[in-house]
Amino acid sequence: MPPFFGWIKCNPDGAYDEITGANGAGYVMRDYSCKASFCASLVFQVKSAEEAEARAIWEVMKKALELNFTHVIIESDAKNLINKFSTGCFDGDTSTDVFKDIQFFSLKFVDCIFSFQPRLCNSVAHELSQWAKKTMSLCTGLCLLFG
Repeated sequence: MPPFFGWIKCNPDGAYDEITGANGAGYVMRDYSCKASFCASLVFQVKSAEEAEARAIWEVMKKALELNFTHVIIESDAKNLINKFSTGCFDGDTSTDVFKDIQFFSLKFVDCIFSFQPRLCNSVAHELSQWAKKTMSLCTGLCLLFG
């Protein structure tokens, strides 16, 4: 489902392999016409699947602020995180400060909605995160901009 006019839907996803520590994050931003306006694949230094998901959310929110978006919907399959963030709970693991950054970012938008969507609805972001996990462990990231 596309967002309403004036809104940007951001679909982040994180991936983490507990055995190897390989990780990746990906996201896609779409406007009301379903046109992808920006997507990226990235790798972070993380220690869990939850942290990979949180970093993906953090990254897409940071980019949305850089692009001066004012109304964003963060759709993710990270149900526990989305439930926490949508109720205003930004307490997290003390080994990372991304939860507090996500709270700070959310307050910078005119409106920010956190919405859970199953992986099936988030397949492009999922594929980007998997690609990053498999191929970019030694790189810092790749961004693709759509015109």
